[in-house]
Amino acid sequence: MPPSAGEAAPTSTEQTLSARPEQAVPQTHAHRRQGGAFRALRHRNFRVFWIGQLISLIGTWAQNLAQGWLIVLLVDPVAHALLHSHAGVPVVAAQHPGKAVEAAANYYSGWVNFAGGAPIFLFTLIAGVVADRVDKRKLLLITQGTLILTALGLGLLSVFGVVEIWHVLFFAALSGCAASFDMPTRQSFIAELVGKEDLPSAIALNSSIFNAARALGPAVAGLLLAAHVGIGAAFLGNAVLSLAVIAGLLMIRHDPVRAVAEMPASSPHKPNSLRGVWSNMVEGFRYVRTNHTVRNLVILVGSFGTFAFSFNVLIPVFVRFTLLPNASDALQVKAFGFMETVRGVGALGGALTVALLSSARRQRNMLIAGSLLSTVFLIVFALARSLWLAYAMMIIVSYGFVLCFANSNTLMQLTVPDQLRGRVMSIYTLMFIGTMPFGSLFAGWLAKYIGAPTTMLICALISLCTVLVVVFRPGGLRDLKVHKPAA
Repeated sequence: MPPSAGEAAPTSTEQTLSARPEQAVPQTHAHRRQGGAFRALRHRNFRVFWIGQLISLIGTWAQNLAQGWLIVLLVDPVAHALLHSHAGVPVVAAQHPGKAVEAAANYYSGWVNFAGGAPIFLFTLIAGVVADRVDKRKLLLITQGTLILTALGLGLLSVFGVVEIWHVLFFAALSGCAASFDMPTRQSFIAELVGKEDLPSAIALNSSIFNAARALGPAVAGLLLAAHVGIGAAFLGNAVLSLAVIAGLLMIRHDPVRAVAEMPASSPHKPNSLRGVWSNMVEGFRYVRTNHTVRNLVILVGSFGTFAFSFNVLIPVFVRFTLLPNASDALQVKAFGFMETVRGVGALGGALTVALLSSARRQRNMLIAGSLLSTVFLIVFALARSLWLAYAMMIIVSYGFVLCFANSNTLMQLTVPDQLRGRVMSIYTLMFIGTMPFGSLFAGWLAKYIGAPTTMLICALISLCTVLVVVFRPGGLRDLKVHKPAA
């Protein structure tokens, strides 16, 4: 990493992304010489952490699908009654629930996602300061333990047939509190596990397992729901599988020599006071504001988190009421599960593309291509009325999203100096994940009046306009060029 914003000291043989000095994204000689898609796995600590995440994320995505479908069921009076009288039969619902139920499903889906994301918006900046001050491994043990307890609580309520909407809201908010500290800490922790030269490989591999689990988890959950297995099984299964992350963290061998060696000598210690914490946060914001590359990336992911990604909350309603309004409940839930699976397949393809084609020039190009693919084809997805067309569009949209987000994450981490990484990545998380609750709330509210398809169309158009501005304006991401500085 460069020692400070705007500094890049390449040799005559090194390639540097730059349109101007503050946009430079250094690519070290060691990175070019030793690059490889799987190179980060040579680090034992990263390897055990990576395997633990792979197992855990399968349960996470299974729970995400189950939670989305649970909301749809809880607002349907017929399904609600049967869900509570037959604890564990999750897919029975009225065949023609009417517009009122559809509107309620849109509305509460938005609120549940808001409850889960609002804590991230509120606490992630403080979390970034904390991540730069404490043992990241210990902090991750606390956050992961909390997430396990939330999955266990919601699972038990579902198994015993007493779950209500407010329970889902409560556990979503509690999970959001844990996630607000987990995400920036986890992202900055990866850099400590592999070092600078293998960071692009580590980010690509992390994205690969994230999206492999996204393909597998919803497919498993969808099959279980269609087979009339209790919906609580998805939550309890997530709690069990998440123990793999705890095990991986406990198996990590701390390397104090490396940790000290990679700590910048110029990193000042800030007092543990409100003034010190505030000073730390301001320092992170100042860096984002003055570094053109980071600022453009933050604006881009902020728009996607607020608008483009809000389509997530509407997918259960879109499948049930737009694509398959007259189909049986079993067919609807299978279609919903398969929609999540094809999304995972597209995302996994994007992650593998990033891992195999990673280079300075390609990172810039893949970021731009992914931004355009995801937004343009999300517009087509919103206009689709054929289930198979929607599947095809979802694959392309997910592929583009991963090209965009994986490369934006890599460019951010390669640009940010070590002593600011936790804080800057917390701002990145705030703009990407922290804006999602407001986007979800907006999408749920708007869909209540104009329907899910039109809402997704409007949000996709807003994000597409942002992409065009951030990428193609003078000094935008398109101006990041590879050159060889003079000797």
